[in-house]
Order: sequence, then C-alpha cells, then structure tokens
Amino acid sequence: MNSAADLRRVRDFLSAAAYDESTLRRVLNLENMSALGRVDWTRVEVQPAVLNWCVQVFARGVATGMGVARELCGSEVLDALLRTGLLQPAKKEPDSLVCPVWLYPVAEFVVASDRRDDPDGETFTPPTDVVFPAIYGGTLRFLQLLPETPGDALDLCGGSGIGALQLARTARVSVTADLAERSAVFAEFNCRLNRCSAESLCGDLYAPVAGRQFDVISAHPPFVPATGENMVYRDGGDSGEEVTRGVVAGLPAHLRAGGTCVILCVARDTAAKTFEQRVAEWLGESRDEFEVLFGLEKILSVEEVVDSLRKRGQSVGPDQVRQLLARLQSLETRQFVYGALYIRRHAGKGGGKPLRVHLTPQGRAADFERLLAWREFCRQPDCSAQLARSRPQPAAGMVLTARHLVQDGELVPAEFVFSIEAGFAAALRPDAWVVPLLARLNGRRTVQTVFSEAQQANELPPEFTLEAFQGLVQRMIELGLMNLL
Repeated sequence: MNSAADLRRVRDFLSAAAYDESTLRRVLNLENMSALGRVDWTRVEVQPAVLNWCVQVFARGVATGMGVARELCGSEVLDALLRTGLLQPAKKEPDSLVCPVWLYPVAEFVVASDRRDDPDGETFTPPTDVVFPAIYGGTLRFLQLLPETPGDALDLCGGSGIGALQLARTARVSVTADLAERSAVFAEFNCRLNRCSAESLCGDLYAPVAGRQFDVISAHPPFVPATGENMVYRDGGDSGEEVTRGVVAGLPAHLRAGGTCVILCVARDTAAKTFEQRVAEWLGESRDEFEVLFGLEKILSVEEVVDSLRKRGQSVGPDQVRQLLARLQSLETRQFVYGALYIRRHAGKGGGKPLRVHLTPQGRAADFERLLAWREFCRQPDCSAQLARSRPQPAAGMVLTARHLVQDGELVPAEFVFSIEAGFAAALRPDAWVVPLLARLNGRRTVQTVFSEAQQANELPPEFTLEAFQGLVQRMIELGLMNLL
C-alpha cells in the first residue's frame, strides 16, 4: 500500500483543485454523478487549468504530457501520483501519462474504481472481477438508503468500499467485505485516500467476519441471473438472487438485536409467495425475531430482465435466452421486483408479518425507520388505549381527491381517495361517510373525541365501533397519510 504522505499529497492536491462533486456537477452540468460517463466533452470548457487537468485526466481519461503534469501538479504531487499508481507512463507515448483507474468525487469522497475503457486506447476487456463504479445510479440510490449508526457496520459485496465509507461517517467500526481480492485492494486504497479507518476484508459474504456481530449490515449485491461467462460484480446465480439470499441467511448469526439490514436488490415474486415472504423464510428458525419490509420501486417482467442482458452488451445468444427463460419458469418466477429490503432484528419474538410498501425516489432510511417505529408502537399491549388518546393530523403532502359523477342531472361525489407521494407512495379509498370523520383529526382532537361526537350526532352506522375507527386511523398512519403528534 502507498505511504500516508503520498496519499496526503494527492488528497490535498485534489482538494485545492476543487475536484469535488459539487464543482463537477456545476461545471459539467450534471444532475448527479451517474451522468459523468455521458458527458459531451466537445461542449465542455473547465477553468482554471488545474481543475480542467484533473477532469480530463481522472474523469475523462485522456493522456497528459509529463511536462504539463509537472507544471500543474508540482514535482512532489506528480511523484506521489506516480508512486500511488494514479498515473503511469502511456504505453504508446512514453513521454505521456495516463490514469489507469477511474478517479472521481462522489458523496464527498474521492473514489477509484476500474475504468470502462483502456487508458492506452487499446481494445478493452474488463476483468471478471472488475471493480464496479461507485457513481452508477443504483449505487447512488444505495447510499441514500443507508442508515446512520453509532455502532458497528458491515457492508457486504463492498466493491470500491463506498458503502463502508458512507457508514463510517457515524459508525464506531465500519467494515467492507467482498469476494474479489481486487475489490478489497481498491476499497483499502479508497479508505486510506479518504482518511477513513474502515476495514477492508476479502472473502465470501460473512466468512471474513466469522464470529462478529454488527448493528448495521448492508449490501448492494449482484442480481443478474448467470448465463455463462461469470462476472463477479454482476452475477447472482441461477435465479439472480443467490447472493441476496446468502446475506439474509447470515443475519441470525451476525446482526445484533435492535440492528438493521439494508439490501438494495432485484429479486423474484413467485407464483406462491412475494419476495418479502420468501425473505422471511430465508431467516430460518429465527424468523420471528425479524421484521421484514420491502420498499418496491419497480416491477420487471421475466422477459424484460432477460432482454436487459442483451441491452447491457452481454454476449447472450438465442440458446442462452431460451435456457434462462426455461430456468426462471421452472422456478415459478412470476415477476422480478427492484427495491430496498429493510430488516430489523428485535430483542424477542413478534416481528410482525412481512410488509411491502411503494418506495419513491424521494424515499430514504428515515422513512423506513418511521414505519418500523409505528409498527413497534402497534405491538405494545396498550396500543389501543394510546391510539384512542392520540391526536393524529394529516401528513404534509397528503391529498384528498374527490371524483364526481352526474346523477339525475347533478354532480355528486362518487369516490374519495387519500393519497401521498413522499418517501412512500400510498392511497386509501374509504367510504364517503368516513371522510368528514377523518377530516376532523387535525392534531387538536383525540380519536376518542372525534368518534364519540360523531356517534352522539348519529353520523355513524350502528355496527361501526371505536375499534373499527381506530383500525382505520392505524392504517392511515401506517400508509404515511397521517402522523401522530
């Protein structure tokens, strides 16, 4: 590994050059860093010269003359860049230098991963253990969903180490582990470059941390059903979810009580069970200790997933397509689902049934934490009494839509829909007579009071009880349509 002094020189140079995410997004007009690989460089003019040099050499991947590099970087920094391997002599032009890796800012870090082309312009063949970039859309989404913890954190399938870097902002101990040694080396380099003390380990899932437990376990695992030539960062076994299953199956041994697991993944709904129901089964005899939430972002048909392999440029011939479709059908695959799996371990039993929610692009870890806290409240012995005394109010962003129809020449309300598009998207269609009742829950009146007043005013059907009203309010809060003060 490189010396601390060389890494410090490189780090200080990049900082002084303003080679950071906010600057690059501004000067390159990027919505987020995932667009870096799609920049039209013919339209780019970056100033000052030292920042332009960093952008061209590290982000774009063009060669630089030795004299220009020494002039802009200074001899000490240039020597440090050479010793760290961030610059090396070009094969075709010995007087020029190239960056053999892709080096870019993301999430307030500077991260190195494998490039997507050959730095010397030759035919590019990625290694089977290629280190996945930390700025692709899925990885950026993964970072948004990671929770904070003051405890110990483990990021599996860690790749470049970006997950462990993010977790290390608050964690006492942060560990990244990956099956590929190449990834472990890159992760170690990135941790040291960013002055992060995270451990970088190599091995199959939990093997490098045998006997250890954590407060947060995260993973952004490979998910593509294997079709032939293996790519470590990409392939997820016969069904595409074998790595995800391995992460879940190891939770009883490695996740502490009160701990959280977050997995951003693609997996399957089968003819018999949803993905989250199958996840509960993967937890084995300890399943009653865990609460399983799945935030669904997208549904993909089997044909769409198979077709995506071709669109990604993978060499999948007609025979492989037929074999893959037959394999997925034999596994009773109904559809693929993409989203965030959020699993909480409780100190005892009673985790509740697995739940699916609709996760929006605005969804974050805090949205799952709110839902978990509410479900925990509902498991308390005096939940019903507390809810009767509570003063719920409409959530910010909640919308009530009324659909009217013409009856006897007049417009009359036919349907009412409460909906919200926040961290989770949800909708509820109550009976029309219930809507005024719910509207009175404005944060100042209790559930018991609203119900009693409506009952005394003969506004309720005889069979509608307080318990039924509480159940409706409970559902509104679970969906995020209402909040408790």
